[in-house]
Parts: sequence; structure tokens; C-alpha cells
Amino acid sequence: MEHRKKHRLRVLFLSAVMIYTVLCGTAIAEKTGTVRGGWLNLRSAPTYSGQRIASYPTGTVVKINGQSGAWYEVTAPDGLQGYMLGTYLKISGDDLVIGGDAWVTSENGLNVRLRSGNGTKYSVIASYAPGTKCTIVDKLGTFCKINIGSYTGYMMTKFLTATDPGSAPVGPVLYNVYVVSTNGRGVNLRSSPVKSNNVIGFYEVGTKAGMITPGPVWSRISIDGKTGYMMTEFLSKTKPDPFDPPTGSSYVISYNGKNVYLRSGPGKNYGIINSYAPGTPLTILTPGKEWSFIKIYGTYGYMMNQFIRTK
Repeated sequence: MEHRKKHRLRVLFLSAVMIYTVLCGTAIAEKTGTVRGGWLNLRSAPTYSGQRIASYPTGTVVKINGQSGAWYEVTAPDGLQGYMLGTYLKISGDDLVIGGDAWVTSENGLNVRLRSGNGTKYSVIASYAPGTKCTIVDKLGTFCKINIGSYTGYMMTKFLTATDPGSAPVGPVLYNVYVVSTNGRGVNLRSSPVKSNNVIGFYEVGTKAGMITPGPVWSRISIDGKTGYMMTEFLSKTKPDPFDPPTGSSYVISYNGKNVYLRSGPGKNYGIINSYAPGTPLTILTPGKEWSFIKIYGTYGYMMNQFIRTK
């Protein structure tokens, strides 16, 4: 009974301190943390084995004095000092949330390493370009445990942001570039720097674009009013010569008389570039088992073989 009474008095005291802080406009320290996820223990050392000094409910604001790995050294509203686990603290100025989305970022545009453990001594699983989307699994101070596609690993927190780069300001165009390819095929523009079904445009060789953020593997560009990512190997400062493959003798067919789609990739999940009526002449550039890469009136794309007839 006495324990419950003390516990109730502690809660009332903390509530009074928080209300006083709000009403009186007391300045909050430059960096604070807010307890979330229930009651959080204040310990004497930055480890689970540290002695429990006190515990505080969700919403309690503590002053951040320092950091030791995944633990923060804090001062509670009642003046007690100790360590709290960062997983259950919402740090001011930190928008990364466990279970929430995040994106890879780097100031130099280079890829960032995903490691097998929360330290630079651990092996590298893979590396990802700025703008790659991931999910925050856990926050461990200088590192975060994240999930990217089929991989789960650790990445330095400073290379992660909760701001979607797709919604960020476009930024200035550094210089002009042109779409290039060795086989004359058009190139996909993607919403993020990964090879998945996130195509937002398909552009022919020679198309002019504005370089926003150059990178070793992917570059962020502005093209045809859209902003996205294209592989750097398909961009050049020099305008390429027109690619003019030999004229073929094939044409579009359709058993129901309807137009046939030309797509940006070899699958029905790729974007539609245009549609063509039966009888439209075309040139097969790269034949495939189900889809072929073709040219129709200067436009490049993919069409299902069942809709192509060779004379």
C-alpha cells in the first residue's frame, strides 16, 4: 500500500512539473528526449544490468546530457540523473521512427554500406545509393538496424533521413546531359535508385536532361518535367549521334482488331509508352522468348511476340 502511495505521488509530481514547464514557458534544453512506449527505466549505468533508479511514463521529457551506444545519459524532470535506452526515447530533431520509413543519404552522392552488425568492424552485406528506401527496425545510437528489400542489417544513423528525397526540392541543375546506350535502346527513369518496378518514364537515346546530383551508380536528374533517377552509365555530357538501326519488315497484328501496347519493359507491369494499330510496321532490335525490344516510328520499347508478325 505504501509503495502504491509513493508511486502515485511520483506520477503527480512529474505531471505537476510538466504542466509548470508548459504554463511558465520554461526553456527546454537544446536536446531533449520524450519517453514513449510505456514506462521507461532510469538506470545507473548504460546497460540492462545497471541499477534501476526510477521509472517514468510516456510523455515525460528528459534532458539529454550525452550518449553511450544505444543509451542516453539524461536528467529527469525531478532532477535524477542516469541512463535511458534510446529505443524508447523520441529525441528532439530526430524524425527516424522504429517501424517507419527512411531513406539513404550521403553528402558526396556515394553509396552507403549496410553491415552485418552495429559497428564498422562488421562485414559489409551490400551498399546502397542515396535515395534508397528502407524501414527502421531498431535505433542503436550511431547505428540503426534497417531492412532494405530482402536484406536486414545495420547502417550508420547519420546516413539515414526520414525525409523522402522524392518530395524534396529539385535543387539547381548543375549541367546538361544526354541519354546514351550502346545498343540504341531507351533508358528507364525511376522514382528511386534501385532496379525495381518503379519506372516513371522511358526516354530515347539523345534525350536532353538536367543533372541535379551526380553519383557513381545512379544520378538524380530532371527530364521532361519529371525528377527521378537514372543509371549514370546511361548519361553523357556529349550528345550522341542518332542511332538508326536497319529497317525491318515486321508489323503489329491483333486478333480482335484493337491496338497493341508498346511498353517500357518486358512485362505487363511496365509503363505504357504508346499503342499501335494492327498493320503498323516495326523493327525488331532484340528478339526474346515472350517479349521483343522493337522500334516503331523512332520510338523504342517492348511488345509481346504474339502481337508481332514477320512478313
